[in-house]
Amino acid sequence: MKVIGINVLSLFDGISCGKVALERANIKVDTYYASEVNSYAIQISKKNYPQIKQLGDILNWREWNLDWSKIDLLIGGSPCQGFTFAGKMLNFEDPRSKLFFEYVDILNHIKKVNPNIKFLLENVKMKKEYENIITDYMEVNPLKINSNLVSAQNRQRLYWTNTTNIQQPQDKGILLKDIVRKEDNSQYHLSVKHLQGFLRSYNWKPSLLDGKAKPILASYYKQPPHCPYIPCNESESGYRMLSPIEAERCQTLPDNYTEGISKCQRYKCIGNGWTVDIIVYILSCIFKD
Repeated sequence: MKVIGINVLSLFDGISCGKVALERANIKVDTYYASEVNSYAIQISKKNYPQIKQLGDILNWREWNLDWSKIDLLIGGSPCQGFTFAGKMLNFEDPRSKLFFEYVDILNHIKKVNPNIKFLLENVKMKKEYENIITDYMEVNPLKINSNLVSAQNRQRLYWTNTTNIQQPQDKGILLKDIVRKEDNSQYHLSVKHLQGFLRSYNWKPSLLDGKAKPILASYYKQPPHCPYIPCNESESGYRMLSPIEAERCQTLPDNYTEGISKCQRYKCIGNGWTVDIIVYILSCIFKD
């Protein structure tokens, strides 16, 4: 007897962290539809999940050939550049963050033919006035969760879902020293002169091995001041960048999940992705019954 799975529509799919989370949560999926435009992200998704049905640009959603009534779960993290404190905070005037309204239109379209649709929307911590606008459209209050509960990085994010009474996940107590690779010390080592210069310029302190990394951002590849530097060893005699594998581990992705593209693009894709185990926890709550 065939076990019936769910049909998922993932908007702004990136490298398909949602698919990784569904698998890890043991939620069977019949069809996973993905809307993404970044060629590097799509390349990674296809490498890991060739069965994903790629739909292309979200702006063309009205032309997509799918049965909307059969979509059981809508997920997505709409572009955050207009909301993040690390950016210019153009809010909904930023053409990327304005894509949030496409998510809302698609959700409302599905609700007309499937009122039981489950949904999950993710975005960055932002000004309360922006958050309230999103909340008004989503008609549910967001849950604020820091990825430090399940990973070795600090990463505060907001999650809107129509499943109520989701509590904070249990703290797994994962520290940087639990995920770093000694073999990466030499390859990603920084000269003392380079490091001291940028620390003075940006008043930036390295992440310590017995603590958490600063958040992995899409701009990590640009180096200072966008990335968390870590000690090469516990004596703190030298410092370096996180390797791509360590960045993946901070996002609780499988090792080498993003292998196959340049290091710069790996960092960018990882930073644009989700902390997988946070999504595992939320999806497990959504499909608890």
